[in-house]
Amino acid sequence: MTSHRIHHPIDLYAARQAVETLAARLGFRRREQQELAIVVSELCSNIIKYGIRGSVELEPVNDSTHGAGVSIVARDVGPPFRNLGMALQDGCDDQGPIDPSVMLKRSGLGIGLGAVVRLTDALDVQQQREGKEIRAVRYLKRPRHWRSSGSSF
Repeated sequence: MTSHRIHHPIDLYAARQAVETLAARLGFRRREQQELAIVVSELCSNIIKYGIRGSVELEPVNDSTHGAGVSIVARDVGPPFRNLGMALQDGCDDQGPIDPSVMLKRSGLGIGLGAVVRLTDALDVQQQREGKEIRAVRYLKRPRHWRSSGSSF
């Protein structure tokens, strides 16, 4: 497992590189490695925008049903989601749609947690006393149906 502290925008580059390296080692194709880098970028950007500080942990997983994969766990110290279901939609934060003129001034790719949902196979969101934890898993052999656990949205 590798852990990356996320405090400033520059911190996300080491985490992106690490997830691409891990994914390549596990046999993910280049496009899949880049998709995982997008997931890490979005999670890190959210830590920087909404959290006070946080971290991203990467580790290989081997699920008895789905086989090899990559687990990405993002933790932050910061406010809880007001509306997780809304935050999981493209172009929205946890309060609703983001004004396009505001979106241009924000860091990140602008696609938010919706990209995390599309580019991974399982998502678990836990509100914690001082922040939140998001665990996303992408398998080498993708399951047909997307899974969510541990959160209600």
